[in-house]
Amino acid sequence: MRFGNHQFTPRPWAVVLYAVMLLCMLWLGNWQLDRAALKVSMADAAEASRLAPAIPLADVDDIESAAGTYTRVSISGEYDGTRQLLWDNRTYKGQAGFEVLVPLQLASGQWVLINRGWIAPGRSRADLPDVSLPESATMAPVTIEGLLSRPSRGFASGEALPAEGAWPRLLQYLDYPAIGEALGVSLLPTLVQAQTLAEDGSDRTVLTARPEWLIANWQPSASGPAKHYSYAFQWFAMAVALSILFVVVNTRKSGNGSDQRKQS
Repeated sequence: MRFGNHQFTPRPWAVVLYAVMLLCMLWLGNWQLDRAALKVSMADAAEASRLAPAIPLADVDDIESAAGTYTRVSISGEYDGTRQLLWDNRTYKGQAGFEVLVPLQLASGQWVLINRGWIAPGRSRADLPDVSLPESATMAPVTIEGLLSRPSRGFASGEALPAEGAWPRLLQYLDYPAIGEALGVSLLPTLVQAQTLAEDGSDRTVLTARPEWLIANWQPSASGPAKHYSYAFQWFAMAVALSILFVVVNTRKSGNGSDQRKQS
């Protein structure tokens, strides 16, 4: 292919390598855009549910589906403050700590986990923070509102929590059957978020004011869409840079013009 007095003559192997790298970069860019769109939809669903009226948890037919849209529910029951869970490696303003999950027994006999919020760690792994419930939270049944959620496992591996040992127990990820077995109860496959934190951490929403709540730390996603837009731009920019480099490296100045001047 000729451009004026320049000839574009890439070798076949270079064309194949360029095409593979370009397709990978474009795919990764579009994947990041899809991730950003998912984060936007998650935030929109959580905001819509936060503004919607609460429905009784007993009226929810499909818990997993309702958790996927962060359905706002009202719940009544009694806490079991003696068997709480410390969800490990939960970060608040750059500091790793725990989110405290307390089991609550419903009138139906089933149990559900309530996220009380974030708490800083102790001085060592063996020095766990005090997560005792206030006396006012254990004297009578409580009624709260919260958003159903289904936190992903992420990259966690191994056992979710020890099968035996003293309480509170460290929890690595939400494995509802394993937690239910450790508690010896029938546990609903959802985590109730009683508080929400704005994406930038500047504001929080408390759906039902209670003395047992700790620091609000829950968001529909760990990061907003901005990070994914930034990554997508980088991949697309790299694809453009690769294309420019490919053309430049494989373009040579044609010798026809200089040969003709010598003959004249």
